[in-house]
Amino acid sequence: MESVGREEGVRAGVRVVAGTVWLLLVVIGIAEERPNILVIVADDLGYGDLGCTGHELIRTPNLDLLAGEGARLTNFYAPASVCSPSRAAMMTGRNGYRHGIYGFIHTGAPYVHLPKGEVTLPQLMRKGGYETALIGKWHVSLNDFRKKFKEIPSMEDYGFDYWYSSDNNTVIKDKPGWWRNGKKLDKQNGYAANLVGKDAVRWLKEEWDMEKPFFQLVHFYEPHWFVDAPRDLVEGYLGEVSENEAYYYAAVENVDREVGRILRTLKEEGLEQDTLVFFTSDHGPATLGKGRNRFRNYGTAKPYRGKKYGLWDGSVHVPGIVRWPGKLKAGTKLEALSGSIDWLPTFCEIAGVDAPKVGLDGESFVKLLEGKEWKRKKAMEWHHYNATLIESPNPNAVRREENWVICGFYDARPKGTGRWVPGHMGFIRGAKLRRFEMYDVSKDLGQVQDVGGIFPKRFEKMKKALKVSHFEMKNAARGWEQSKKK
Repeated sequence: MESVGREEGVRAGVRVVAGTVWLLLVVIGIAEERPNILVIVADDLGYGDLGCTGHELIRTPNLDLLAGEGARLTNFYAPASVCSPSRAAMMTGRNGYRHGIYGFIHTGAPYVHLPKGEVTLPQLMRKGGYETALIGKWHVSLNDFRKKFKEIPSMEDYGFDYWYSSDNNTVIKDKPGWWRNGKKLDKQNGYAANLVGKDAVRWLKEEWDMEKPFFQLVHFYEPHWFVDAPRDLVEGYLGEVSENEAYYYAAVENVDREVGRILRTLKEEGLEQDTLVFFTSDHGPATLGKGRNRFRNYGTAKPYRGKKYGLWDGSVHVPGIVRWPGKLKAGTKLEALSGSIDWLPTFCEIAGVDAPKVGLDGESFVKLLEGKEWKRKKAMEWHHYNATLIESPNPNAVRREENWVICGFYDARPKGTGRWVPGHMGFIRGAKLRRFEMYDVSKDLGQVQDVGGIFPKRFEKMKKALKVSHFEMKNAARGWEQSKKK
């Protein structure tokens, strides 16, 4: 215990000295502008699930405060409407079809993974001198199967200096299957959000090499089903809503509570002013369904249409909150079209690291984060061969240019469940967009009125562009037949 106390004292002293030196450099104008970067991602959180995005009951004081101290990106999008392809795109700036990740990675096809040849954001940040950490959900490969499938990269290969994660993406209380830096830990007692928050704080206080800037990913497992939360938070909503609904609200509040703990740690450690903090969700909210605790999915994309697994706007339109002291004016609203597929080129530019010159679907929006005028050059697109038919047929390919959205639809779904299996590859490569609808989402948030017939020239132009890009994505689609045979 004495040695631990000495170590903490030394780290505290180093922080004071480092902070003093940094402040002196700022005063004389030669400080290197390389902020720490903290990225926080919730799972299955809908656009309308926060107080600052309009929810009337869910208590999210810490995220609301973060938005008040920084900015809300009101047109911020996830790269996909299901977790694994969305998270893979966050790490690469490239659509999931390019990786061969079409749906959530599962134990029925455990060999699916982000291929080793893909250039990842943590690799580039580490190359630029950042210390990198992932704490929480990964879901871009399965560490539990690395020994069986040798081609699955290690977390170090993906670019992480430190990682603490579990492949189990459903159990929230007393989650099994945890790993830390390649060591199997198995079950950890407690709620996932509290375990993730605690380790994020510990890493900041004890693990991080203070001579380097840090790039820390904190990926919560909530409010994904099996939705669960501490009983004291649940009871805070009883009387206003049903017990199942109360569990969902409490799960979101529990994430907010841990975000608050992390943000307070930044302040206490003297890191707040030199850290860019970003918060979002991996996609839109899940629907209610049968099975244990699935009836607790009460997320909302309000005022947008759509849910997880679909491709209506609310399926991918997610909360976006960023705080960058000294760059962004407090209480700002940023309306330009952007998304987490843009993180790789954006964070690389901030870190002074060269991003890949070609092959990216995202683009840097550093100017937007600096409070300057910025307009996206690339259209945003989403492709999902297995979009659910719930809530009317969902689009299978979508393209957004400014406020215009073109939606393309198949006339069938592949056989089986929503999970990707090798037998789906024929459908992926052969399915065709059969009909199209167009919306002006600046005026029609719920995508009620198809305006394709009102603006025929724009409709035909956007339809042609979507068909071309969707054909390109299908040609890029890789299968996993070889891995399946091993």
